[in-house]
Amino acid sequence: MYKYFQIFFLTSLLSFLSINNLRAEEPLIVFHLDFNSVSLKENYIKHWLKKAADMGYNAVLWEIEDDVKWETCPECSSPDAFSKDEFKKILDYSRELGLEPIPLLQTIGHAEYVLQHEKYFKFREDSSRYDCYCTSNSEVKKFLKQWIEEYLDLFGNISYFHLGGDEAYAFASCDKCKEQAQLVGENKFYTDYLKEISEPLLAKNIRPGIWSDMILKHPKDIDALGKEFVVWDWNYWDGDSSPESVMVWSEGSRVAKDRISEKVIQEIPEILKENGELNSFYTSDFLKRMGYDIILCSSSRSYGDGVFAGRNELHVDNIIGAARKTANKHLLGNCVTSWAVRVHNYETQEPWFYLAPLTIMNPNLSKDELLIKTSSDLFGVADLTFFNLADQVGYSFPFANERSTGIMWTGMKDSRPAPNDFILDLIAGWEKNNTWPSVVDRVKKSPEIISTGTSSLQNFTFKIKSGLSVLNNWSIAGYFQYWQSVIAEEIVKKTENKDGISSEEIIELIASLKRDYQNWADTWMTKNSSEQNAGLIYDSLINFFK
Repeated sequence: MYKYFQIFFLTSLLSFLSINNLRAEEPLIVFHLDFNSVSLKENYIKHWLKKAADMGYNAVLWEIEDDVKWETCPECSSPDAFSKDEFKKILDYSRELGLEPIPLLQTIGHAEYVLQHEKYFKFREDSSRYDCYCTSNSEVKKFLKQWIEEYLDLFGNISYFHLGGDEAYAFASCDKCKEQAQLVGENKFYTDYLKEISEPLLAKNIRPGIWSDMILKHPKDIDALGKEFVVWDWNYWDGDSSPESVMVWSEGSRVAKDRISEKVIQEIPEILKENGELNSFYTSDFLKRMGYDIILCSSSRSYGDGVFAGRNELHVDNIIGAARKTANKHLLGNCVTSWAVRVHNYETQEPWFYLAPLTIMNPNLSKDELLIKTSSDLFGVADLTFFNLADQVGYSFPFANERSTGIMWTGMKDSRPAPNDFILDLIAGWEKNNTWPSVVDRVKKSPEIISTGTSSLQNFTFKIKSGLSVLNNWSIAGYFQYWQSVIAEEIVKKTENKDGISSEEIIELIASLKRDYQNWADTWMTKNSSEQNAGLIYDSLINFFK
């Protein structure tokens, strides 16, 4: 009897271990919901949670920021913030779909929605900036630990918690922080702070996570970060083949192969493949060798995108490349980030969202095979037509991409209206640094490229068997792109004192487009949010022509 029990116990144990090993080998495939600058409607959120689950995502990174009514920071809540009970129902729905919730609370940089309030000025690292917490301030640590506890109460049973930490441009710049960083090293100062504020998480066996860029600035000191942390390694440039240049965080820029120093190669040999070519997403290989669990992050909305549609060629290649690396290197997970400050809606990103789980499930398919499979599943058309046309419709050009409209004009993640002379100052800066000719060239190319793509996209509609929502939104995006190209050309003419359409007529056109855009944005944003973002896109243009 005892021997039978031993056999039964061992069989059960092996079965349990086998099941859990299989689960451990299944990567997290993370869908990113970012509410910064855009308050999404509840039905729209649920619609996309269902779509994400159907595509094969199994987790959601919730970057809710000011869209919940917080007790820790009541001043931070937006006018359209969800009550906790409302948000818990959304979380319950996502769990029913099999989507594991992972909250994200920014705890160093990107704290604009907090630090812009006078009550929290004392928490700033740099009094002239409102994006970065002072990491040596004991009140900041107490405030954030309390907020983490409130997050835990809201989210309930979770396994992971993302603490942000990226792009902390003012980090260790105040006298006290600078002294500490010089004494112990920047990575240790950075990670000691994160370890302290993550105490509420570690006490509940929840794994904290951080973005990768700050610790990768000092690769020799990478082991200052404990292995209990998950590293979310973001890279929005590399793709599915050897790149011409790669981001070297210690140098703060992308570097071509022939410019990479021996020092960098010695510190991170993974930067080169065995054949001597640059290695896409090499930082994930480095971090894995150093013993860290990694979630490799691509993007469907990132810097340089237009406000109406993103750059298809970039995002397709980036998402496929990151997903393939995740599968082939058996990383902990993959996340397709989608930054709301870039504004364009999820429908225009849907074909890109589809690619991450598809690639992870089929890592041996070529890029073209993955795109054809996506087109077949979404549209019932097994070819590359859509993706070729999306390259044209999503063409990025000045006065249509963020930072050259009122969207994110400060360089920070906020929604402050641009000053009346913003466009004039922007042009003066381009003229001063001799980039104006390239601006003019890109603007002049835009009408033909966009109109050709939009017209062909409408013809493609007659061939499809499904996916009308995707094509409808890309066609609408093309409409706004085209008219923005017309406005951009008139800005060039006015700047160069050339004959053009009267300012009165252009202002009338812009006002009409603003109303049209708001009606479109009302389909996914709250009314307050659509009014705000329509103003950010169009008001600086109106002011220019006035």
